[in-house]
Amino acid sequence: MLSEEETEQIKKEIIEQIESTFPADKIELARSQIESMNSEQLEAFLEKNKMLSDENKSGENKCVFCSIVSGDIKSCMIDENEDAIAVFEINPVSRGHALIISREHTEKSSRKALSLTGKIAKKLKTKLKSKDIQISNSTLFGHSVINVIPIYTDENINSKRSTTTLDELEELRMKLEAKQEKEEKKSRIEEIKEIFHLPKRIP
Repeated sequence: MLSEEETEQIKKEIIEQIESTFPADKIELARSQIESMNSEQLEAFLEKNKMLSDENKSGENKCVFCSIVSGDIKSCMIDENEDAIAVFEINPVSRGHALIISREHTEKSSRKALSLTGKIAKKLKTKLKSKDIQISNSTLFGHSVINVIPIYTDENINSKRSTTTLDELEELRMKLEAKQEKEEKKSRIEEIKEIFHLPKRIP
């Protein structure tokens, strides 16, 4: 059985994650549910989430990140591969703050998840012109999550968070994609020019 001190500390950590990952309209309900749990209920909740497997992912105790991966919680996806998805954080530390979430309910990040992290970090730094990128690994509810945070001034994982909407994040995603398509088109034009480069006409 969890001690009173352990119960309060765990509740605090869960609520912090709820506030940083849940849509704004669902935060209050989720927070009140966690706050109302006694130590026995909290321990049962943690145990069910820790033991969650692919076979029972449809259960009502699915962790936050499994719910994002499955689409039960709406998110704005930036990219994906077979091991992980990259989505914008709904309550970001900075503009472009992204989460790399493992598709499986696991505590370890695979090589492909790390590869996606590097790809997203490079994309955000280039497109959003941040001066740096902070990578922060964590395991929450037994689920591997990587924060990719663009740094514009002195932001870090513990900085104050802002609130955005899915519409605002979708608009940011579209801007990133538009910039990428424009750059790719420019690159293709340069390649064509190089291929069909002709010598200057001699009068």
